[in-house]
Amino acid sequence: METLVNLDLAKRLKFEGYHKPCKYFYQDKDLSFSPKGLKHCKNDEKLNYNGYDEFIYSAPGLREGVEYLHGKHMRYESSVIIKIGKS
Repeated sequence: METLVNLDLAKRLKFEGYHKPCKYFYQDKDLSFSPKGLKHCKNDEKLNYNGYDEFIYSAPGLREGVEYLHGKHMRYESSVIIKIGKS
């Protein structure tokens, strides 16, 4: 099996609009019939899991995920405070 993106990267991909079909997905919520974790379609069908519930995230291969994010204008939170003005 190829190396898949981790859950954090899968969440970022969904946030950035990733919509390609994948064999694997993360379920980030325990359900009465299914514990959270990495899952796959039983018939190996590829689906866009990011189109489902807010706790479901497509899990592409790491290379594909990074290539998708490459060149996107992404915003990152910062802990640096910059004050501009007269002192």
